[in-house]
Amino acid sequence: MTVYETTNHHTIYHWCTCRGLWPACLAGQPDRIRLGGDEFAAEEEQLEPIEWWRWFQEFDRRNLQLVYDP
Repeated sequence: MTVYETTNHHTIYHWCTCRGLWPACLAGQPDRIRLGGDEFAAEEEQLEPIEWWRWFQEFDRRNLQLVYDP
């Protein structure tokens, strides 16, 4: 299986939206970002939608990368 890593906002946005995923954080914790709409996400996590720019701001602040299967 081939996987890719990226920090490119356009690539991440496109990959996520094509799969029905949306930017989120744990309820009341804006620094704990997640991707909502993932069928494998932990059900006990209460997610709240956030704007993409806020999600990317935290993503960059924490020097994260998205590892994904094309």
